[in-house]
Parts: sequence; C-alpha cells; structure tokens
Amino acid sequence: MSDANDQIIEFKEEGRVVVGRVRTSSVLSSINVAEFGNEVVAYVEAHPKINLLLNFEHVDYLSSAVLTELLRVNKAIEAVDGKLRLCSLSKVILEVFQITNLDQMFTIFHEDLDGGLKRFQRALDIQAQEAAWKEPK
Repeated sequence: MSDANDQIIEFKEEGRVVVGRVRTSSVLSSINVAEFGNEVVAYVEAHPKINLLLNFEHVDYLSSAVLTELLRVNKAIEAVDGKLRLCSLSKVILEVFQITNLDQMFTIFHEDLDGGLKRFQRALDIQAQEAAWKEPK
C-alpha cells in the first residue's frame, strides 16, 4: 500500500463509528478502483464488528466497477459482523444506486457527513437498547 497521502480513502474514528472519507473526486480507473476496494477490505478485516460510514462527499463520479467493489466491501463487513452505511452521495451517484437497485442493499443516509454520523450513532444506540431489553435477567 502507498503512503497516507496517496490513499484513496482516509479512516477516522468518531466514537463507535469509523468514517471512511473517499479522498478522490472520481473513482474511475481499474487501478484506483481495485485499490479502493483493497484499502477498505483490509481495514475492515483488521477491525472486527466495525461500524463503517463511507463518506462520498468529495466524489463526483463512480465507475460501475466501484459498485462491484462496494459489494465486496459489504461482504467483508458481514464477515466481521459489522455494519456499513453510505452518506453524502451526489444526486448522480444516488441515481446509479437507485437504477441498479443497490439502494435496497445498502443503507444510504441522504444527509451530509454530520447528519449521517448522527443517524448512524442513534441507530446504534437504539439497537443497544433493544438488545438490553431482550437479555434474560
């Protein structure tokens, strides 16, 4: 893997959620698509039960190959019993998810990063409360 300045995605812990900020405006070439997937999958595999919020606020365009990489990332997240959410998708990118019905597979927060992060953290709070009610006494 290259140094941190060359990475396509930057990870930052925000409480119980890790934000993965895609640093490039377009994920197009076969080289950076594979690198994107490899970076995210490697991070996920190193962090079991990760709650990952992928932030696409700086991304203007995705190639169709990125959708395949996102499916691979989703499979890796499931394998480590984690959760994946997406936020800050442009209207064009969101439309691609809707056309391909991938908006049914991925949870997409339509807010910006702050709103998506708050929504994800709140969902984790609710899940923890529900689990506490189900625990036998």
